[in-house]
Amino acid sequence: MKLNEILNTGNLTDRIRSVNFKKSNLIKLLVLFTTVTALYFMIPSYKNIESKYEVGAIWSSEDLIAPFSFPVYKDEADYEKEKEDVIKNIALVFDKVNVDEKNLEDSLQDLKSGILNIFRKTDELVKNNEGFINSETLDSDKSRLGVNFSFSEWEKLYSVYSKSRNRDEPVSFSEFIDYTADEILVNSKKDVINIDKSKISSKKITVQIKDKKLQELNDLDNVFDKSELLLNYETDFKNRFRDSLLVSSALKISGKFSPDNLIFNNELTEKETQSRIEQIPKTIGIVKENERIISKHDPVNRFTKMKLDSYKKIRLEKIGMQDLILQYVGKLFTVIILLIVLAFFLYYIRPATFKDNFKLMIISSMILIVGFIAFLSMNIDLKLPIELLVFVPVASILLTIIFDSRLAFYTVTIICFFVAAIRGGDYSIAFISFCGSVLAIFSERDIKNRSQIFRSFFFILIGYTLSILAINLIRIEDYQKLWIKLMFGGINAVMSPVIAFGLLIFYEKVFKITTDLTLLELSDFNHPLLKELSSKAPGTFHHSIVMGNLSEAAAEAIGANQILARVGCYYHDIGKTIKPQYFIENQLDEFNKHNELNPTISTKIIIAHVKDGVELAKKYKLPQEIIDFIPMHHGTTLVSYFYDKAKNASKEEIIDYIYRYPGPKPQTKETGIVMLADSIEASTRAIEDPTPEKLENKIKDVIKSRFMEGEFDECDLTFRDLTLIKDSFMKVLIGIHHHRIKYPDKNQLELVSTQKSK
Repeated sequence: MKLNEILNTGNLTDRIRSVNFKKSNLIKLLVLFTTVTALYFMIPSYKNIESKYEVGAIWSSEDLIAPFSFPVYKDEADYEKEKEDVIKNIALVFDKVNVDEKNLEDSLQDLKSGILNIFRKTDELVKNNEGFINSETLDSDKSRLGVNFSFSEWEKLYSVYSKSRNRDEPVSFSEFIDYTADEILVNSKKDVINIDKSKISSKKITVQIKDKKLQELNDLDNVFDKSELLLNYETDFKNRFRDSLLVSSALKISGKFSPDNLIFNNELTEKETQSRIEQIPKTIGIVKENERIISKHDPVNRFTKMKLDSYKKIRLEKIGMQDLILQYVGKLFTVIILLIVLAFFLYYIRPATFKDNFKLMIISSMILIVGFIAFLSMNIDLKLPIELLVFVPVASILLTIIFDSRLAFYTVTIICFFVAAIRGGDYSIAFISFCGSVLAIFSERDIKNRSQIFRSFFFILIGYTLSILAINLIRIEDYQKLWIKLMFGGINAVMSPVIAFGLLIFYEKVFKITTDLTLLELSDFNHPLLKELSSKAPGTFHHSIVMGNLSEAAAEAIGANQILARVGCYYHDIGKTIKPQYFIENQLDEFNKHNELNPTISTKIIIAHVKDGVELAKKYKLPQEIIDFIPMHHGTTLVSYFYDKAKNASKEEIIDYIYRYPGPKPQTKETGIVMLADSIEASTRAIEDPTPEKLENKIKDVIKSRFMEGEFDECDLTFRDLTLIKDSFMKVLIGIHHHRIKYPDKNQLELVSTQKSK
């Protein structure tokens, strides 16, 4: 690659933008790699002793005999405590440096000269009425001093300097500086450390004198830090100057020029600390070959636990490189096999989900979240059954709502296997999680509103309770442990719906997911857009409701999303609320405003409702899946009425481009259904004396017309789908346009009654 191509960031940006993140195979591989890697590191390494043991427990396995000699290591907590004591009591090492008093005196004299120079310039400014001590022209001189006096302090020092004009000052400027300098020089002989004493936990420090190449131990109380030194200065300055501004000025000078002669040596301190730690013994005994470590039915005491822990550690160290490699391969195979099984299901049974990278990310994130909680439960050292707080039911609830129950069931099964693997082969928790999660799936299948998420509590509780009881009966555990496990299962049942409720909102916002719950909420006629449509364009609103019935039936017939199709109908014509009177279904009287307009203007008004609808939908933050229905239900069809009107009115050739909707064409089965429902509902409404034959012919004509125009070229509707759609439309329209009995009016009834009486 050429250098200019590498440096051309514009090309790189264009390439990134050109990537279809939703369907790119590269993104799929990245999601797979991330999932495999994360799960691989969550699965624990081989454990040498299968049985779990803790102090106070009874060793239920056979007698454990040492196959080799090994040292007994201290309990890790005890060893760490000894290390902390060493670190806490270590005497920090400081390098002692000699203070150059001559250089210090020169620096103080330079400070005095610098201040006097500023005062002389001030005198000139005052004399010429150009400023005072706080003039900005003196800022550069002040900054070179290295002492940052406040404006008030400068004014006070200048007042002291101008003693001839202010006889009330108790000291002259020279006396002030000289006394401050003397204090600094006197205290320079003290031992002052360069760190805060409060940060030193030990009572002593080690002072290294480089010139003499020796170290001596000093009490911490015999040295000062900068804060203590300044506190001593403050007492002396208050007694001498009796003015707060002079005291604060002197303290600033002292803080700047008081030297630290004991400098903390971090490197030597670390070496000393490490040396002391290495001297701490790590073992407290030895177990010889063929010696009994513990007998069956013996209680595990503290020392026995140390022997068992030491045995595990040595066994692990004796595992060869070949064994470790095989172990790593086994972990990797476990992850890959489970993910391949899930991938096959998605590829063959849910291809639309497999193609959508965002949906794959959702599934991957749920696997990783549950896996991470299982990982934490393995690494948190608590004597409680926290494995029951691995919230697998959360994933089952979310997967059911976001996708469907079948995908949720299959994915949760895979998740339970991952939990078992991450828990070191604990398949009992996989069984318990599976039972609670599957019942949660069934509880969310026909969910109608968000609050119904919480009804899964009872199903999860039943699943966890029964499965925990089953495991307890198999293992014959005591009742105390059983009640604790049942309590933790209850906590899981309570928390899972709450967590799922919160995460559902997160997934909807982050991944722009439109769930059936979202659609059901949008189908409420109290939504501001639908209320506005019903009040401003009642004809359009009624048209949308009928379309919704048609589309829902058609979607059910071909296996499309019924709720999406129906809600898409409700919002497909919301743009007509801007100019409702220009659409025939909203014209209550017989006057048509288009009679006064030429066909081109009328067409622009008609087509504009698409753009207006999209803008309204974005304003009210409708999901993109609903917004798509607004332009796609017309696709690139022709506004035929005004196109024909323009052709008849003009002798010149008419270009049909300006009489076509801008598109795009329908991209999904649902938008294709709505396109047909829109045309068929409007056209069948105009049929006089609608019979089944007339309705069927009209439906066939519309479907054939849209198909021949190529409007379905970009969606997945098949010939079979179109046939099923036609049949479902017929059933609904026959129900709408069925023949009614013509009841005689009042005059006819009176006439018949008279004739009968005669």
